[in-house]
Amino acid sequence: MLRIRVERGRRVFWGGLLLILVACGTAPAAEETVTPADAPTLTVAPAGTWPAVSVLPTPAAQPTVAEPLEEAGGAEEPGIVYTVQPGDTLLGLARQYGVPMAALQLQNGLGESTVVRVGELLEIPSPAAWEGASAFWVLHQVSAGETLLGIARTYGLDVADLQAVNGLNDANAITAGQLLVLPLDSPAVARAPAPTATPVRLSTPTSPPSTESPSPTAFPAPESPPPALPPADIAAWPREIARLINEVRAAHGLPPLVYNELLEQAAQAHANDCLQRGWCSHVGSDGSNSKTRIIRAGYDPAGWAECWAQCQTPQWAVDIWMDEVPPDDPHRRTLLSDWLTEIGVGVVRVDWGVYFIADFGRPAN
Repeated sequence: MLRIRVERGRRVFWGGLLLILVACGTAPAAEETVTPADAPTLTVAPAGTWPAVSVLPTPAAQPTVAEPLEEAGGAEEPGIVYTVQPGDTLLGLARQYGVPMAALQLQNGLGESTVVRVGELLEIPSPAAWEGASAFWVLHQVSAGETLLGIARTYGLDVADLQAVNGLNDANAITAGQLLVLPLDSPAVARAPAPTATPVRLSTPTSPPSTESPSPTAFPAPESPPPALPPADIAAWPREIARLINEVRAAHGLPPLVYNELLEQAAQAHANDCLQRGWCSHVGSDGSNSKTRIIRAGYDPAGWAECWAQCQTPQWAVDIWMDEVPPDDPHRRTLLSDWLTEIGVGVVRVDWGVYFIADFGRPAN
């Protein structure tokens, strides 16, 4: 009995000892403590990636540096926008800002026109792109049938220069309506082609000349010459010239000129005279001046003036007259005169272009 109790007591003793050891070596998870220095922080991946969470120590605070924003495409500095003032001309503005007229025409979609209007807004291009260009460089719109060689000869240019300035690989590859830059060093004045002598064939007489004196023949009294008329295909151009001039005058705050048929007769007669002799000027083949011619047509003037040009379109003629810089601007001052009140225009086709004659007047009564 005693042996059994001792054995049983040993088992109880060892079992109790084992339970105590187990209890001392293991602690419940809920009772674990973490010092504040080891507190976890959540770091979230940037947007656009699959979000992930990691447990990391809190990093020390770092200063934030903003990166400079890059300008998309290298934005250019804002350009100059100019409001046209009374008395301004395209050539004058070109000289003022150090760019050619062609640059202003291209920048503002003016085509070959050199007319600027009071109050009009013009963008001034950078002169850097036109370094070395004269202020007289101007646009020319190619007409049907024109060639690069012909244009070069008309304006006294070297065809190679004209081709280089316009980046033309093929001198024959120009089309009607195309705009070309004329690299001029002076105002654009179209040169008339040199007249060519036409051989005259003399007829061979079929019978010997008569030695008898012819009997006198009665001739009717000479009649007054019929009114001079413009060619049918450009019959509308005289009044178109007047319309364009009045448009320019309106832009400068001036009243329109009244179209006068007597002034037109004088201008058309002079245009026909210029055609017949092969060249034009303000002096007629009979030595007449503009005053003599308008009086001859029946106009009684208190004031008078005349402008003429050889070019291809009415707009071109007006542009030539307006493309002058004060004080050397007699044609421009005529178009913008506040003394002259009436106008008449004559036109006639020649070998190159058209003669435009504009007679201005102020009636005496």
